[in-house]
Amino acid sequence: MIELAKKIGLSQETIKKLQTLINKNSARIFRCAEACTKNGFHHLKGKSQIFILAVILKLADDIKAEYDRAGIDESIYYDTMSDIKIWCDKTDGKGLKNYGWLKNHVSFELFRLGRLQFQLYECKNKTLLYDKLPFRYGDRLIYVHIPEGESLDEEKCRASFLSAKSFFSRYFPEYEYRFFFCESWLLYEGNRDFMARDSNILKFMSLFDIRYSVRLDIQAIERIFGKRKLLKNSYAEKTSLQKRAKQYMLSGKQLGIGIGIRKP
Repeated sequence: MIELAKKIGLSQETIKKLQTLINKNSARIFRCAEACTKNGFHHLKGKSQIFILAVILKLADDIKAEYDRAGIDESIYYDTMSDIKIWCDKTDGKGLKNYGWLKNHVSFELFRLGRLQFQLYECKNKTLLYDKLPFRYGDRLIYVHIPEGESLDEEKCRASFLSAKSFFSRYFPEYEYRFFFCESWLLYEGNRDFMARDSNILKFMSLFDIRYSVRLDIQAIERIFGKRKLLKNSYAEKTSLQKRAKQYMLSGKQLGIGIGIRKP
């Protein structure tokens, strides 16, 4: 756990907290990790952030054996687990909250391949409008996720898709899928109304066949501004994206999410 924490760049202060916890409660950490694997991650509910981090790191350590058995390059393993640091940074190094997301990383079903993450995904999302989509409820897809931390460079994203096609063909040949799938504020069709023409986000949108959009702004507000404000004119304008998005909302428009597909 400590070695992985160092590899993915957790702070020295966080590592010290982890080491203290492990020294005192390693058996409890191991039992909780086993319970999560067998019965679900609800076992982490109510636990401290540093304890959750320790359990996730333990599970990440354990899943390394699956990577090794499959012959997957070690760099992919560490790139995938680097998401733990991104979410740990959101708590100022206190640990983790979002175990509901990180469980995908330690379950051998989500992989970071270059700029993007790709997840084995049996689509049982009842909120999707399947009459507007070329697949059905329960079909196998590859879910595309966009990790934070670097610019959304179009060429890097294209390279990720090529890597993903090769990766899943090589390491999961029995997994049959027809589409990459993405559900994100980055694909919202209304983005074209206020973002700069040369925006990386608009270039990213062009990589998908966007089937429809929904005016649901929770994700966009979080990603652009951090937290929702009671008054729209109180949102920050530190970046050009914030300025444009704020003006868009002040004009009476709403941010949202788009649902897109891409053929492999």
